[in-house]
Amino acid sequence: MQDVSEETQATFFALRMPNSHLLLTNAFDATNASDVARDLRNIHMVLKGMTDPELHLTNHLIGYVQQGIYQVLKICNGFSTSQKRLDFVVEPWCHCLEFLLQLPDAYTAFVNSWPAARMLLDTLVRLVDGIPVANSIKDRMPDEARLAALRCLILLLPLDRYVPGIQDVDEQERPQQDWEKVVHFKDDRRIRTTLDEKTAGHLLEPGNQSVVGRLLVVFMETAADATLVSLRITALEGFMKLIRVLPTPDVLSTWLPGIMSGLTKVILARGLKDNHAVLTRTLDIWTYCVIYVLGTSSSSLATNEPVCSSSVTPTTGDLFMKMYKEKQSSGTESEKTTGRSAAGNYGTTSWFKAIIGALKKLFREIAFVRNHSHWKVRLGFGQLSFRILRECQGPIAKYGDDHSNGVAGFLLETLIGCSRDEYEEVYVLSNYYLGQLTEEFKTLGLSNIAKEIMREKLLALPRVLHGPDESRKQEAIKLALGLAVFLGPEMERMINHQNLWSYVQSWVNILTIEQLDQYNVDGRGGILGIGAKDSAVATDATQTSEEERWNMWVKQDQSSSVRKFGFPRKIMLHLREQVTSSSFLEFLRQVGSTTEISTWSEEVVSRLQQDTRAVRENQGWFDSRSVSAVVLMNQLLLGASSIGLTSLADSQQFSTTSSKQGQFRKKGRSSSKKKHQRHVRKVARGILEEYLAMLMESSILAQDAKNRHDDASSKSATHRESEDPSRKSTLAQFLAIEEGEGFDFDAQENKIYDFNTDVMLKCVLLEGIASIAVILGGTEFEMELFRVLYVLLERLGDQDSALVRDTAQATLEHVAFICQYQTIGDLIQANYDYVIQQVSQRIAFLSANPKTPQVLWSLIHVVGPPAVSMLEDSVTEIFEALDHWKSQDDEVAEGLLKALSEITKVMAIAATEMQSKESKPKRDSGVQMHAEIEISQPDAASMEVAEFAKGYRLLTQGIDLSEEDDQFKADISNMTPEQIKEYFLQREKEIKEQEERRLGTQAQEFDGENEASLADDDDNVSFGDLRAQMPKPIKESKPEPPTKHQALCLRILDKAGYFLTASSPRMRVLALEIIQSSIVVLKDRPQELNPAIFEMWPSIVRRILRRSEMEVFYVSLRAIEIVTLLAENCSDFLSRHLLNDVWPFILRALRTWTKAPPQAIKNYATRTLGNTTVYQNGKAIDSKAGDNIQHRTAPPRQRRQATKVLTREHRLQLTTLESVSKIVRKIRIPVQELWQMLLLARDMVRDQYWTLHWDVRMAAMDAIKSMALAGHGDSVWLVVGETVEELNALCERQQARDKDVEDEVETMDIFANVLEFIEDSNL
Repeated sequence: MQDVSEETQATFFALRMPNSHLLLTNAFDATNASDVARDLRNIHMVLKGMTDPELHLTNHLIGYVQQGIYQVLKICNGFSTSQKRLDFVVEPWCHCLEFLLQLPDAYTAFVNSWPAARMLLDTLVRLVDGIPVANSIKDRMPDEARLAALRCLILLLPLDRYVPGIQDVDEQERPQQDWEKVVHFKDDRRIRTTLDEKTAGHLLEPGNQSVVGRLLVVFMETAADATLVSLRITALEGFMKLIRVLPTPDVLSTWLPGIMSGLTKVILARGLKDNHAVLTRTLDIWTYCVIYVLGTSSSSLATNEPVCSSSVTPTTGDLFMKMYKEKQSSGTESEKTTGRSAAGNYGTTSWFKAIIGALKKLFREIAFVRNHSHWKVRLGFGQLSFRILRECQGPIAKYGDDHSNGVAGFLLETLIGCSRDEYEEVYVLSNYYLGQLTEEFKTLGLSNIAKEIMREKLLALPRVLHGPDESRKQEAIKLALGLAVFLGPEMERMINHQNLWSYVQSWVNILTIEQLDQYNVDGRGGILGIGAKDSAVATDATQTSEEERWNMWVKQDQSSSVRKFGFPRKIMLHLREQVTSSSFLEFLRQVGSTTEISTWSEEVVSRLQQDTRAVRENQGWFDSRSVSAVVLMNQLLLGASSIGLTSLADSQQFSTTSSKQGQFRKKGRSSSKKKHQRHVRKVARGILEEYLAMLMESSILAQDAKNRHDDASSKSATHRESEDPSRKSTLAQFLAIEEGEGFDFDAQENKIYDFNTDVMLKCVLLEGIASIAVILGGTEFEMELFRVLYVLLERLGDQDSALVRDTAQATLEHVAFICQYQTIGDLIQANYDYVIQQVSQRIAFLSANPKTPQVLWSLIHVVGPPAVSMLEDSVTEIFEALDHWKSQDDEVAEGLLKALSEITKVMAIAATEMQSKESKPKRDSGVQMHAEIEISQPDAASMEVAEFAKGYRLLTQGIDLSEEDDQFKADISNMTPEQIKEYFLQREKEIKEQEERRLGTQAQEFDGENEASLADDDDNVSFGDLRAQMPKPIKESKPEPPTKHQALCLRILDKAGYFLTASSPRMRVLALEIIQSSIVVLKDRPQELNPAIFEMWPSIVRRILRRSEMEVFYVSLRAIEIVTLLAENCSDFLSRHLLNDVWPFILRALRTWTKAPPQAIKNYATRTLGNTTVYQNGKAIDSKAGDNIQHRTAPPRQRRQATKVLTREHRLQLTTLESVSKIVRKIRIPVQELWQMLLLARDMVRDQYWTLHWDVRMAAMDAIKSMALAGHGDSVWLVVGETVEELNALCERQQARDKDVEDEVETMDIFANVLEFIEDSNL
């Protein structure tokens, strides 16, 4: 006992009692089952409590505990008794056995005798199977007990040869390959003993093949049928440990058919709903088995001789399959197929063909699991495909089927599908795998297989994309895209002149666009941002400098909502999901990069030319096929220019080579790439011409559509009787169809113009121009600006569709970026001569060019104030055209007036900016101090005050305070700001009085002296002297001439007066906007502005608050805003016309808004007075009628936070009240006229009928405050004070009746705020 450690002795004493109870137990029944379980748990607890069991758990203690474990096994008859099963004994018994088997010495004790080890194996297999009672399949043990037995069974199996033993591993052993590195059982032994090899030898003996077969069956059955996920994963780990014991591939090959069938059953047990950990572990085992058998057998393919083990007969596989079939009640097709695969010898041609044929069928059965929702499962399929293709290339190429349905086709299709996965962890590694396959392994013939798969997918793609299943569409597109990336230049052999038409026709139909979504753009990055968003692996290792500069440019203005870089998303008829449509467009770009672009351009452009020719000849309109053809051409062009592509990650991205051959290949590739890009740019220029022609045709298409349709209708009506019957009526007569039987004889046969199609066509054409600009680059595209800018500006000013305007703006952003300009304004300003020249040529022929005013508006809107100087000559042309078209209220006159309105707006902006710059106070440096002196803010303020006081006294009184500096600083520091203010005001007043007294005394003395001198010399003064003594007249200074902007604004203002009486409300609004901007520009020149406003004043007054029709709402709104501007800038003019012309209309509008409907009065009476009678206009209103009506039950704070519904009336109310606030502050209004406005504003703030918005009430309160600031504080105080008293009394009455007074209290607080404002402002 002296050589035994203290912990060993303590462990023995703790184990002695529970283990003795087990050894003394001779029978097992229901009476002592709980005692046996308790003793086992105590033993396990003692063993787990040891700090270092490998050191302190000696062989004697191991044998002592082993006797107790065998005793339990003996009294329980190997847990196969026919009595009631007591499962709670199995779990603690397995826990004790598991703890011991993790120790090398204990493992040696248990497996030293093979009969005992086999008996223990049989017992554990029976427990894992969960059926200790015979003929009771449904009566299984709980999964927790089975898991404990399974862990013991795995620990009892021998370790493989890669686990380090007690001594170092032999250096001559083969290193472990990547596909062999499968995760082991995590709680397994870390050291291999000599008995591991001995136990493995016993398992491989012919007499023990049934034991191995039974173990494999139990592992696979548990992995397939168990409910507990951890039990299934542990079963797969045990399965992997068992097959790794098999030393050579020929031994494993005998079990391969059954193993494949069992693994297939595990995968198909739950399918797509299975746990990802189970599926990934199953795929790892499958990969190991296939590669271990097929991969290492490639060396014997030349001899075609069987390679058999001397200790294993070829019939063991049949024996296992026989056991497996007896175990199953019904077998699947995969089991029946693989049962015959082991008929031949290992390594023969028949054997290889049978195995590969069986694998093909098994792969097809599990193909649907490739779409599992978890990314690890999809990655597992990708790794399985790559490893089998890499390691088993010889057998697959020689014995496999060289078509898309073979093993190689399935594996390649799986790997390509993984390369297009949405998870980065999957697609990055899969792309790398594909790159390795294309570089290293040419013997597989994968390109031919990929071509065959691609042909099948391209033929089936239109049918799939026209179907309803979006997930199937995504899978088909992603697979086609991956195949296109994998094939690369080989795609040219598949798509050529012979079969091009069929692809174009089907893809144009697929690209049918239903509408464009302007609120969801395809990425804010635009054309150059496609690659960063869609590409799985970038075309180059890093982004190009152009793309980096674009990303930085977009990111700088990302927070701005004015600049737009992205194009509207295309909602397609057959590709509803955004992911589906984006993937298909990416597929088209990939096709364009791998095929000849001129082939596509000839076919697509010919279609577009036919459509354009039909439009020119008045034979039809642009339809959805034209739109789809443009979209197709845009994507092909981008792909040909290598924009937005994906590529395979080859080994060059991970390792660099410096060989001369590699450098030569790179130079050859770069030169061929340059030639290809030159060819693409040449094709792009040709397509640009066609796009511009289509845009010019579509610009006049919308205008002529209605007229042409009316003409066609009238012609068909007038000539129906005189001419021969049409084909439609002839067919109806031939079929004996009479009118009224569902056949319309008067239906138009001509194609009807679709405005939505026209908008979509313009948008995709503009997007195509942006793509061409990116392809050509700044140097080449600048040569096309003289043709492109006019068209883009015309679309930017489109009056029919905001979608077209946004798309044109995004196109101009791309053009400005490509041409190295910061903004669109800089681009237009630098090339404005191109636009002005075309405008001057077309403005004289506006009947043929009605969209020219849109170009003028766009140019002014984009460039801003600098555009005014550009259009000095064009303004005269605009005036002449406006004089010609002003009598016609059509699109041309409106466009010209809109251009003039935009000119005045930018001039107003420039005048406002200039005024803000001039009004900024100049910074005075003050007293210069030394750089090293640092003072705090309060000290600095006091020093400035002291310096000012000293300088002020020195100038006014001649007093120097240098001697009294300290005393003065002390006095200043003790004074408050109010005292300092009063002090300086008083001093200033005293100085002024002293100056007046002094000047008055001097004037009196001077007058007295002059009178005396004049009295003395009166007779001697001549006429010339008297004239010289007379005061000289003051010369009046000439007024400064108006600036160019002001002179131009006066001319435009003179033209705008005519359109104030136009019949079109939009024309009147534009005229009022011109007046509004002109007031800002000409406010410094009242001598010109006031006469002009006086001439137009009657027309302006007639537009104020005239709301008889809904369409004149904006006219009234603009008129009120003009009155507000006149109050701010021309108060002298408005003061003479306000009370008689404007004020009555404002009062009438306020009375209308404060007048409540009868129902609101009923609700108010019910809420405030209870069941009483209310009189209105001499009629009694019963308040009981409103008892069941709750007009508003939400508290006021919830009403403030409610969703704002900003109607037109709400906006007019706010604008009117804001105008009143500014008018009363700027113009002096008598109290008699102001009193009615004050009462109405009070009623709007009070809002006792709950009809006004909260913002309107606050605007009315601001109007009341403005009246107080204007000098009417007493009147405001009187009205508001009475209102507060009235509300206070109302609250008391409401509280007495237990009613809610929260709204009244809220209103009272608003008025109290007004009173407090008056008190604080001393009004």
